Amino acid sequence: MKTFVATTLTETAISQDKRRFQLTFVDSKGESYAVSIPSALAGDLVPVLESIAALAPRAAGTAEMTRLPKTCSVGHATGERMVLLRFDDEAPYAIELEVAQALAEQIQEQSTEICEGPRPALH
Repeated sequence: MKTFVATTLTETAISQDKRRFQLTFVDSKGESYAVSIPSALAGDLVPVLESIAALAPRAAGTAEMTRLPKTCSVGHATGERMVLLRFDDEAPYAIELEVAQALAEQIQEQSTEICEGPRPALH
C-alpha cells in the first residue's frame, strides 16, 4: 500500500444522510486525497487523535495541518461593536473591534510579506 503524505486538511464534509464524513487532504505536490469514514467511527477516532496530538508538541517553525476554506466573508454585528468573520458555512466568529483591527493589520503585513517573497517550491 502506498502512503499519501498529507500536509494540509483542505475540506471536511458530512454526507446528506449523516452516515459518513469526508476529510480531504493535500500533499506538498498539490495532489488531493479524500477519505470517507462512517460517522459511527468518529467517536473512536477522538481518543486516538488526542493521544497522537499530545505526543507531537509543536516546535516553532514546524508545519502543522491547516484548513483552506472555500469561502470567507466579513460583516458586523447588529447593535454591537463587533466584526463577524465567517468561513464556509460555519457559524461566524464575533471579534471585538480592537481585536479585529489588530487582526486586519496582521493580515495585511503577512499578505505583503508573502507577495514580496519568492513563491515556495513544490517538492
